[in-house]
Amino acid sequence: MNHFSFYNYASCEYNATCLISKYVDMNSYIGPSFLYNIMKCCPADKYLKEEWDHELESETSIDENEIDKLCNVFKVLSNPIRLKIAYHLMKQDYCVTALVYALGEKQNLVSHHLGIMKENGVVDLYKSSRYTYYRLKSEVRLMLSSLRH
Repeated sequence: MNHFSFYNYASCEYNATCLISKYVDMNSYIGPSFLYNIMKCCPADKYLKEEWDHELESETSIDENEIDKLCNVFKVLSNPIRLKIAYHLMKQDYCVTALVYALGEKQNLVSHHLGIMKENGVVDLYKSSRYTYYRLKSEVRLMLSSLRH
């Protein structure tokens, strides 16, 4: 079995595992591949450090526009009435009249919240005969369904 030397990786001041490793030989407790992944965060070995730097550079960056959109969706859904509307719309499309009945709220309040949800890209609407139906956007539906489980 290839033993993993802690003394090459004991230079990290921020990682508790590295600090403990100065005093305890954990080779007898944990396998070398596990230790390699833990201690890779701040390797003293220049080849591991180059590999680590290369991995960080190759990771995809976070799209700031996507983050802004998600923050906006969470802000919109932070209101309890709008979140209730969203959960109802996860099941099926509703018109305002049906949502008023399902929520037990006043029509002008439900319409106001649906307007905010539409303005911020949480719902879409379509007309069928004389009624306007609201539909939760698919990405919001996916996000909410993943939060429920």
